[in-house]
Amino acid sequence: MPVPVEHADDLLKSDFLGLFVSVLAQAAWNSNLRLEGDGELDEWRQRIAQHFVFLLDHTAPVAFTEKAARGMDVAVALADGRLLATLTDVDWPGGDPASAPWTAGPLSFADKEILGGMTIKAIKLFRDHLGCSIHEALDILQSRSEHLRREHSDD
Repeated sequence: MPVPVEHADDLLKSDFLGLFVSVLAQAAWNSNLRLEGDGELDEWRQRIAQHFVFLLDHTAPVAFTEKAARGMDVAVALADGRLLATLTDVDWPGGDPASAPWTAGPLSFADKEILGGMTIKAIKLFRDHLGCSIHEALDILQSRSEHLRREHSDD
């Protein structure tokens, strides 16, 4: 069951996007597992495969990578121009412990390279970890660089 979130471009400006993605992913897991509100399995309800879809008017999905990856126990991947998110914590019922093509949590694996000015190496890391194109890696690099600048200007 797809759940469309229309005109989702403005969510990119929100501070709560990572938390929102995490909550939506948890809701999808609970729905898929037929869990009731109290967390108990409902054996009588049919499973519902639930997917939340952000419909964007003018923003490339890759622009959401950094903020979506900040969600609790969220992993992201790029596939065919789409940004995919899932839960990674194996403590979640049905969590995906074998999330090899996904990157868990914030995209901090390239921070040392970004802060050290090694742009090409950072782009390569994004491409290797996310399986994205050079253009997508550049967009992620820009977003992550802006995040790191804001974070380090507070120090």
